Amino acid sequence: MASKSKSTEDDDDIFTGKLLFNKYKLIKKLGQGSFGSIYVGQSIYSNKLYAVKIEDMKKDQFILEGEALLLGLININRVPKLKSFGYSGTYIILIMELLGSSLDKIFKELPSKKMSIRCVCNIAIQLISIFETMHNCDIIHRDIKPANIAIGREDKNKFIYLLDFGLSKQFRNPITKKHIPFFQNNKLIGNARYSSINALDGCSQSRRDDLESLGYLLIYLLQGRLPWQGYISRSKEDKYYKIKQIKKSTTPEELCEGLPPQFEEYIKYTRSLVYEQDPDYDYLKNLFLTILKNFNWEFDYFYDWDQEPLTKSDIRDKDKENINNSISNKKSSINIEHSPSKICRKIQELILERKKYGTFNNDRFVFDIEEESNVALQKLKSGNDTTPDFFNNYSNSMTPYANPKKRAKNNNNNGCLPCRPKGYKDKDNSCCIIY
Repeated sequence: MASKSKSTEDDDDIFTGKLLFNKYKLIKKLGQGSFGSIYVGQSIYSNKLYAVKIEDMKKDQFILEGEALLLGLININRVPKLKSFGYSGTYIILIMELLGSSLDKIFKELPSKKMSIRCVCNIAIQLISIFETMHNCDIIHRDIKPANIAIGREDKNKFIYLLDFGLSKQFRNPITKKHIPFFQNNKLIGNARYSSINALDGCSQSRRDDLESLGYLLIYLLQGRLPWQGYISRSKEDKYYKIKQIKKSTTPEELCEGLPPQFEEYIKYTRSLVYEQDPDYDYLKNLFLTILKNFNWEFDYFYDWDQEPLTKSDIRDKDKENINNSISNKKSSINIEHSPSKICRKIQELILERKKYGTFNNDRFVFDIEEESNVALQKLKSGNDTTPDFFNNYSNSMTPYANPKKRAKNNNNNGCLPCRPKGYKDKDNSCCIIY
């Protein structure tokens, strides 16, 4: 009988070469995560490459179900596009846009193990814009780290992307905009090295925590390390406590010593935010634009690993997505090619089916989202589709889960989403990821 470690090593033999959903062939394994494994998959029809996440339902986590729902909801630029979702035997399958190398991999391959101020400012401006759009979609990430930030592929290799929404959640109701309540004494969610002081203190996370985490990540990229790195502890709890104490005792002035003063201003501002406060994203982006201006640089997508900045005409031609746009206009906020209400409804129906039957003998999956949405777009243009606006149709599309009272009554699951085990509570005591 093979040992447990041997079984882990044989994962490639189990999945590599396997055909999923009668369309996607797994080419090679990219890595391992808390959810399971991630592979490069290729469409046997178009030869396009995709990222394929695989989670074993036997672990009873169902992380990819929650991530699929969130990716279906936000559907914003600079976040990997959801391609398909479903089940194969006892495994949950999530297929999405394939991105390039992560910042973690790029950083470790740099000879100096540091990034330049110009490079970090170009990264910071893009990430703050992504955060702004994501937060306007009522989502917080809660796991900011270099491994969860990547560059695009091919013609999008100049753009920064945010990925891995397995620990993300909604922080407010998308209709009423009521914020989730504040709790204390929670277990840490995310990476301790980059987590905010409040998160390490056991406080419920909100938008401020994503932004503070980004500040620590930027300083790490610039200096190559953070003051609370390298401490050996007897337990995880002891390690978290030491990191928290050092973060609290390290002033913004000490943390940003030798850096442009705007980095200190960024840390001070993000630490000063209160739980439900709306961050001033323009102010934060302007801090880094000011740094670039002071050095006679521009926001031109310059990176240390690819020292060819884009010209202004290149930026106009390539950056058509314009991630700086706010989503205050409801219809402009949603990519018309994808109707989030329909995507989430399909995913929820499949999750409920999984809860009813446990596992499936054959592959079961949501429609091919990319191809299906092209059909939906044609219907919309011809006037045959009247439900492109997610926010206007949220209550209908999410029934019975949009209304808390009806939701709890109908699914008998303490008001939780169908993707979670019965009675599931998030680590900060709030219920699931979506109201």
